[in-house]
Amino acid sequence: MLTKLAHVTLYVRDCEEALQFYTEKLGFEKRMDSRMDNGSRWLTIGLPNQEVEIVLHDPTHWHREEVADQMLALVGKNPMWVWQTEDFAGTYEAFRQKGVPFLTEPHDVMYGTEAVFTDLYGNQYLLLQTASV
Repeated sequence: MLTKLAHVTLYVRDCEEALQFYTEKLGFEKRMDSRMDNGSRWLTIGLPNQEVEIVLHDPTHWHREEVADQMLALVGKNPMWVWQTEDFAGTYEAFRQKGVPFLTEPHDVMYGTEAVFTDLYGNQYLLLQTASV
C-alpha cells in the first residue's frame, strides 16, 4: 500500500542553473546533492516544512543517449503545479522583484486569488491563495 509521495522529478537542462532559480527566486532549500563518478548528480530541493522533494534531473549522464534525448525533449513541458501561499500580494511582489516571469496578472476567482508564472524552462506554475471559508 502506498504511504506518501516522496519525490517528483523535474527534467532540467542544467542542474546548477535550476538550483539557483528555485532557491534564489522561489525560496526552496537544497535537500540532497550527490555527485556520481560518471558525472550524474542526485539533486533535490524542497520547501521548508514540507516533506516532498523535487528532483532536479538532468538525464544526460543517467541514461542511454536516446532515452536522455527523449527526457530532454520534455524540459519545460511539465503539467502545471499549484503552489499555495498565505500572503499572495507579498509572494507575488517578491517573485516579480526577483525576475520571476508571470504569464497572467493576479486575479480573483471563486476559490481565491491566482496568477500563473513560469520557471527558467517555461514550466507553468499557479500561485494561489485560497479564499477564506
